[in-house]
Formats: sequence, structure tokens, C-alpha cells
Amino acid sequence: MGISYILIKMKKFSCFCYLLLWLSLGGCAEQTPSRVATPVPSSVPEKIEETAMENNNPPPMVIDAVRQQVSKLTDVTPEQLQMKESLAKTWPDGCLGLAKADEFCTQALVEGWRIVITDGQKTWIYRTNAQGSAIRLESES
Repeated sequence: MGISYILIKMKKFSCFCYLLLWLSLGGCAEQTPSRVATPVPSSVPEKIEETAMENNNPPPMVIDAVRQQVSKLTDVTPEQLQMKESLAKTWPDGCLGLAKADEFCTQALVEGWRIVITDGQKTWIYRTNAQGSAIRLESES
């Protein structure tokens, strides 16, 4: 067995390994575009989130996040704030459709909420993602 025989065998083995790697990464299979999903924290079961979206009832953690946000910007305590209405929405980007002029947003659909909060005198409309980790003020009156 000569050195040339060993080199030929190694070359064939390397080609085989590259072929397996290429196939495992998708190879020449037709790729279909997929929608980028928003990560869901492990503390929120997917079934509960889907049910909440169907019923237009945001999870308590989303409502609490919006109340906390209003409270930070005003002198109103979270306990004084009530959710007036909510609507499950699909936002066009990571900025929840409210990008600022010089802001870059992820270009992926984001499931979330449009939540109206009031203290009885003033009303705030917020947009959130499904988990309430992204929150943007739409308007206040």
C-alpha cells in the first residue's frame, strides 16, 4: 500500500464528508421562505398565547407592562390604570409600525396587541408585541 493509495482514499473520504454536510444543511432542496417568529418566553405556554390572541384578551403580563410604562411617564400609579379595550394585531415590523424617522426596524411581522389604558381622565393607546417586552406609545388624549 503506497502513499498515493492512502491520499486517494483520504480525498474520497473528504468529498463524502463535504457531501454529507452540504445535504444536512439543505443541499439543493427547494427552500420555502418562512416567517420570522417572535421568541416566546418559556414562562408563556404557546397554547395560552394563541387562545388569548383569538379572544383579544392580552395576558396579564402584557397589561402590567403597559401599566408600568404609563406609570413611568406620568404620576399615575399602575393600580389607578384600567384597560379600556384591547385588540390582537399583527404589526408590520419590529417597531410595531411606529418607527421614528432615523430608526431602523426589523422587517418581520410581529404578533402583538393594541391596548387602550385609562385613568378615568386621560387615555393612552399602546402597541406591544405578544409578550409585552416591546411597547410603543401610539397616542394619548
